[in-house]
Amino acid sequence: MAKVLAIVGSPRKENTYRLVEAVAEAAARNENVETELIRLSELDIKHCAGCGEFCEKTGECNIEDDMQKLYPKLKEADVLIIGTPTYYWNVTGLVKDFIDRTNPLYNTESLKGKIGVAVAVAEENGQELAVSAISSFFELHGMKQIGSIAIARGDKPVGEAELEMARALGKRIANQL
Repeated sequence: MAKVLAIVGSPRKENTYRLVEAVAEAAARNENVETELIRLSELDIKHCAGCGEFCEKTGECNIEDDMQKLYPKLKEADVLIIGTPTYYWNVTGLVKDFIDRTNPLYNTESLKGKIGVAVAVAEENGQELAVSAISSFFELHGMKQIGSIAIARGDKPVGEAELEMARALGKRIANQL
């Protein structure tokens, strides 16, 4: 059974959440796919301490927080979906802390070869920069990005057209597995 881990970096259950959920649900229509959606705002993930030695030597992080629960899930996942609203034309702090704390997985190449999908939602600008930040994360980890969604929605909520784009991306995931 293939595993899809969907990470939502928004503190709210609105546009970004809805898009990531739609991607994951469409991927799960493949009977051989199991999905899990995680909201970073519900976890206690501390900033990277930048010690640089512990994770490089041991492949583990010595910070005791909820990342310890995520490391095994990340290692087991075949696909990683990361979604973020844009804050100052970039990913949220929640996503940045998550990315920084994957350094032990980088050092052990634990994400290498996995599939990545990026989702970014902006009010007006910055969605492409946020997708670029997530894409860089995938590239650094040796992952294969198969698609992304970058939406500027103005003052309107995500609508059916955007949700259909997300479902199409989820179908692409299912077809890759």
